[in-house]
Amino acid sequence: MKFYHGTSIENWNKIQEEGVLWGNVDKDYRYTYLTPDVEIAKNFGNVILEIEYKPCGIDGRGIDNYGFNPPKGMVCWQFSVFIPIELNKIKIWQNIK
Repeated sequence: MKFYHGTSIENWNKIQEEGVLWGNVDKDYRYTYLTPDVEIAKNFGNVILEIEYKPCGIDGRGIDNYGFNPPKGMVCWQFSVFIPIELNKIKIWQNIK
């Protein structure tokens, strides 16, 4: 599935330097926000990354928290991935000037 992640050029450079998309550092764990809606990703930076990712959902493994069964009339507009995403799964979708 295709998802999107908005970031800055500075953070994109750091991601490439580290060799994985590994997201925010919050206390003692790291996570990356992904969204199925490119318009939402545009709110989080001028570099929009397209990520090929197969979500697992809350299945006890702690890989991501994708909502496969949102309440009626709602969608999973954003979710967190708790594992690093390899660069070969990522391409720049758009660099907004």
